[in-house]
Amino acid sequence: MAGRGGDDGGLAAQVWRALYDFCRSEYERHLVSAAELEITPGDLKALLWLVPGQPQPMRTLADRWGSDASTVTWIIDRLEERGLVERRANATDRRIRAVQLTEYGEKVRAELLGQLYRPPAAFADLSNAELQALRHLVAKLGQ
Repeated sequence: MAGRGGDDGGLAAQVWRALYDFCRSEYERHLVSAAELEITPGDLKALLWLVPGQPQPMRTLADRWGSDASTVTWIIDRLEERGLVERRANATDRRIRAVQLTEYGEKVRAELLGQLYRPPAAFADLSNAELQALRHLVAKLGQ
């Protein structure tokens, strides 16, 4: 099916492959940054999904991560042992356990985000006009 630009899918597939490969290589950089903080890929995922000041029920985390409850429990156990998160009883239903970042967890999360949001080295090779065009296109993709 042709898009608005008339592409039959060939160009779109080439662009997507290039973007996917680029993002995959950057993901490796993210894993290295996380490993420097002794954060596993599962821990990284958890820390990025947990929002400071917003406790999340364990079941909600399992659903969002596409994981079973035992995997979420295992990850949260490790994060709790390191002092990054704490479990709390839900205010309205004490049977439900919610997970919340600790102050230390918020600090580690902020440090991780700072590293993850650091622009890739390849961006230094782009002109301001190219960066502005890329910003425009990425914003358009998000619509």
